[in-house]
Amino acid sequence: MSETALTLLNAAMRVLGALESGGTPTTSEQTDGLEAMKFMFRSWSANNLNLYYIEQDTVTLTGATSYTIGSGGVVDTVRPAAIKGGTVTSGSIERVLKIIDEARYRSLSNKSLSGVPEYLWYNPEYPLGLLYFYPLASGTAKIDSLNPLLEPTAIGANVIFPPEYDEAIKWNLAVRLAPEFRTSVPVEVAALARATLDALQNRNFAEQINESRLDILKVSYGRYNIDWDG
Repeated sequence: MSETALTLLNAAMRVLGALESGGTPTTSEQTDGLEAMKFMFRSWSANNLNLYYIEQDTVTLTGATSYTIGSGGVVDTVRPAAIKGGTVTSGSIERVLKIIDEARYRSLSNKSLSGVPEYLWYNPEYPLGLLYFYPLASGTAKIDSLNPLLEPTAIGANVIFPPEYDEAIKWNLAVRLAPEFRTSVPVEVAALARATLDALQNRNFAEQINESRLDILKVSYGRYNIDWDG
């Protein structure tokens, strides 16, 4: 769990010299700071920055063809941006799921086939995503959801993503707030804002590459060579 929005706002204001150590922003400053934080997250999302957090969700399998996931769905949680992986337990059998795309799922001829699920296709529809397991079975699945950044709902609310995001939020929020306080951004603050954001993006991008390496298939004679290890 990360810090509260207020804690991060305090930190950002201190590095700008707009708040003394141990001080508390006024009510209007808290309102403006929360708005600036929300706008920053929306900007990051709109620019497709590689920023996310991973959470494990549980799916109770009932033999259905698909399951909705998202707020109010069968799996009532944050709607994932993507699914990174997962496992399924049916009876005494546990299996690692293979994440496939729409084309691969559509190519499966008998979608009502029963058995221990081997494949999972995630269709990120809005407002609820759809999970398709194949074959169909009863049991329990654990999926690793790649979730988007969530805006804090109130100044005292927790910012819901890993604590390593705190520094990037602090320094980049300071850059955003500088015009509000009619002050210039110190060189050190600007440098740290860029560096911490770049570090998060680079790490997350590297994780995506590492996770996908096992799924990279080399084409050979018109067929996929699943033994290719790059």
